[in-house]
Amino acid sequence: MIVVTGGTGFVGREICRGLASEGLSVRALARTPPKQPLPVGVEFFPGDVTQPDTLRMAFRGAKAVIHTVGIIQELGAQTFEQIHVQGTAHVIAAAQSAHVPRYLHLSALGTRPGAASRYHQTKWTAEELVRSSGLAHTIFRPSLIYGKGDAFTNQLASLMRPPLSWLSGGFVPIPGGEEVILQPVAVGEVAEAVVRSLGQMVALGNTFDLCGQPVSLKDLSLAIADCMGRKPTWVEQPPDVILGMIPWLWLKASKPVLFPVPLKLCRIAAAVVERILPHPPLTTDQVTMLEEGQCGDAAPAENLFGFHPVALREGLASYLAPRAGGREDRRA
Repeated sequence: MIVVTGGTGFVGREICRGLASEGLSVRALARTPPKQPLPVGVEFFPGDVTQPDTLRMAFRGAKAVIHTVGIIQELGAQTFEQIHVQGTAHVIAAAQSAHVPRYLHLSALGTRPGAASRYHQTKWTAEELVRSSGLAHTIFRPSLIYGKGDAFTNQLASLMRPPLSWLSGGFVPIPGGEEVILQPVAVGEVAEAVVRSLGQMVALGNTFDLCGQPVSLKDLSLAIADCMGRKPTWVEQPPDVILGMIPWLWLKASKPVLFPVPLKLCRIAAAVVERILPHPPLTTDQVTMLEEGQCGDAAPAENLFGFHPVALREGLASYLAPRAGGREDRRA
């Protein structure tokens, strides 16, 4: 039995699918039942990483625990400290109590001591808990993970299609534009590397970056639009010039119209909306991460697990490409 915390989530579900395809018994642990049926061979088990009493039964008899639970934004009582640090501590304690022989931990690319963002600071503290736990462990640091159902690329895609594109007039601001460098990786590739690591004893005690080729947020946004069958216009002008160009762009430019917003302005806007909206579209902590960008080395994972990320446009097209007949795929 392999237990996957957050097993009904975007990444956890894909890991469960990969484990089940190998003929392994899988238990998907999550707070609430899945909205869609889990893959064949995967059973749901109710549990909450912030409630240690719910973990003991879930881990009984487990041959491995794969901890995937994490948040990208703090919402109410769900803080980085509670989920990343306290949650990981509870999972580790339950795994130790159940004498689980293998522990796999999903962290994040950019996690390091002295990180600027609170997200990465708490991810680092969680990693340190894993390293000092005495468990036979492997840590993974995936970069921005994309795929059908992810929050990032699908949010950008939704801004480029109706009804949101009607409300915005087809204008989509891109934080930082060329300044922001990311290394996106497909969710299936992350899951495959995690599953393959179970059979690799040399992976014990090591940390692996899981990331694709570097790409600017500008090029990622353009690739998303292209894969949707759109013909985007990129406007590289200061914000005040763009404001003056809006009438001409609305009449003449091919939609969507994408334009960069300086990260300093994004930080100011994020600080304001954090105080107004319960679910802000961008937080100051996320702006800090965009300022840092992402930089990782996937070579160790390539050598040990055969980790070879698919070309970005090919990966995006797998779930963003228009349906047959030219209509956009609205399943995202």
